[in-house]
Amino acid sequence: MRFIRFLAAFLIAGQLWSAGAHAEADPLDLYGEEVRFDIVRKGRTVGSHVVSFRRAGEAIETRSEVRIAIDVLIFKAFRYRYDSDARWEDGQLSQLTVDVDDNGKRTQLTAAVEGDALSGTLNNAAFTAAAPLYPTEHWNPGVLPQRRVLNTLTGKVNNVIIEPGAREYVATERGQVPATYYRYTGDLLAELWYDDDGRWVKMRFKGRDGSMIEYVCRRCQGPDAVS
Repeated sequence: MRFIRFLAAFLIAGQLWSAGAHAEADPLDLYGEEVRFDIVRKGRTVGSHVVSFRRAGEAIETRSEVRIAIDVLIFKAFRYRYDSDARWEDGQLSQLTVDVDDNGKRTQLTAAVEGDALSGTLNNAAFTAAAPLYPTEHWNPGVLPQRRVLNTLTGKVNNVIIEPGAREYVATERGQVPATYYRYTGDLLAELWYDDDGRWVKMRFKGRDGSMIEYVCRRCQGPDAVS
């Protein structure tokens, strides 16, 4: 019986991995108009990550907003703001703008696909990378078989290995749902969980100070989920 459960989990994980390689994920089908996470550090909610989706003709437009505020006593110790707007056509990124305020340090990124290249500027410095390329915004399960991602925090192309691991239950607005654990290694280190439909349901990574940052789903199960 234990072997059968292990085999079933392995096959489901493999099916999700394979689907990510070919499916053109429609976020409105996966998530509805919005996905929302609490950002938790040392047991305290310190911010939020919200991604909204809208249809624009045949394209999908997304807006991502991250807000983090960490206070020490009465002092504002750390503030972080991330805003991005992206356009997706035929399941691939076609345009992207990112504006980051990292405790006073600004980073601005713009990029657009031209033929087989993603070209843009990072703080007014030009760059070009081979397309297609997925940004590190995580909602799209098509990223799972990739070996290169565009790090939207640095504007650099990161070489990564994304490997599936154990099956786990993850807390969502629908209750505990089965999900597959994925681990990023290489130029980017992170842990993510996706449910069996390819929805992003959890994330975990180490902050710059070594503390663990965890994303907790508040709305990630689609338009029919109970909030």
